[in-house]
Amino acid sequence: MHRSIALLLCTVLLPLTLAFSAQAEVDDSSLFMEAFNSFQRKDYLLSAEKLQQLNQHFPDSPLRDVALLMLARSNQRAGDNETAASIINQFSGEFGSSTLAGSVEEELLTLGKRQKAGEKLAPNRQLQMAATKVRNEQLAIERAAVEKAERERLAREKAERERLAREQAEAERRERERLAAIKAARDAISFSIEPPAGELWAEAGVATTIPFALVNQGVGTEEFTLEGIFPPTLNGTLSAADEAQKGLSRIVLAPKQSFKGLLTFTVPGNRVDGSRQSLSVKAASVKFNDLIQTKELQVTVQAPLVRAVAKFQQPTAVAGETLTYRVTVLNVGSTAAREIDLRIILPSQLKLTDAGTDNGCWIEHEQLAACRVSSIASGQLSERSLKVLVRPNASGQNLRGNVEVLQTVLQTKESFQGASFSIKQP
Repeated sequence: MHRSIALLLCTVLLPLTLAFSAQAEVDDSSLFMEAFNSFQRKDYLLSAEKLQQLNQHFPDSPLRDVALLMLARSNQRAGDNETAASIINQFSGEFGSSTLAGSVEEELLTLGKRQKAGEKLAPNRQLQMAATKVRNEQLAIERAAVEKAERERLAREKAERERLAREQAEAERRERERLAAIKAARDAISFSIEPPAGELWAEAGVATTIPFALVNQGVGTEEFTLEGIFPPTLNGTLSAADEAQKGLSRIVLAPKQSFKGLLTFTVPGNRVDGSRQSLSVKAASVKFNDLIQTKELQVTVQAPLVRAVAKFQQPTAVAGETLTYRVTVLNVGSTAAREIDLRIILPSQLKLTDAGTDNGCWIEHEQLAACRVSSIASGQLSERSLKVLVRPNASGQNLRGNVEVLQTVLQTKESFQGASFSIKQP
């Protein structure tokens, strides 16, 4: 079985490898966007291949951190646990202190720890076969096979939904029985907190409001204390839905009455796309303060994830030559990046001569240009081109520019080093 899988992978990947090698030019931005979009389509084998090419051809790319993390995810989801563990350990070694490290899944971290401990990680055959099947489907394998796989996937999802519904129904039944016992022992006091259905999202830097309900399920009028529990970074408030600006701590409810409340908070602008925040609603009976209900809510952060790639039209030049300096800004987060300010800084051997027209760029001084980008949608990029003169009598090896990216709305600032550049002697 191992040999058949290997042969199948070679059959799938060899044409892609030959096609890639035939390309005249390779661009790290384009490679990464191909990998990103393949990953979004769950084509993890193609995503891993593109990311490996990026790392081989552009080892100094500013996209290296997100490329390594996505490469680990692609291999793990394709069933290659050994490679996924190696890559996530490499990512942790190079970028363990970066903000992006906070979005690494626990499953990937566990694989890395197991490999470091000397364990030989077996591949996940089911994921390998699923990944190979997706790759083959992308290469136009029979539509009948694709439709069959889709039907099976939908059937599994339906079965899983039905199983969860049965478990939920059983859990609700047991909860009703428990509440009935408390009701009899504590003078029929019963209440519940009801969060909104579905997954909860919060956009970084934007005020978010989550509704909930406190329901008095007992047979008598009851007074409850009510508290919103937030991590220190959120600084949230709990209020009544009809008085959103007023905080409260106690509420009196008649039998079967429902209180509509709001949790309002703002996720800091520097939170990484896909990271999670936990907050809770806590209610307790005033008569019996050991009768407590707490509902924990997991909120997934949506944010832009911006990277900048800067390079000259050629890696070398001579004194007096005029070159084009291209700056590409990519957004691989789940929300649009807005109000982006760029500071493009060049070494002293170079002189900015033209920032272009109608592109939101201008020259601050001979080594500094500034640009304003109004918005970049998720999965999109924006390019700016500047004209640069190599100063007379200039020389130098491995010169690098620098691009500072400030997101005004989120109040975040990041710096990205440009590609290496050399000045040849005439």
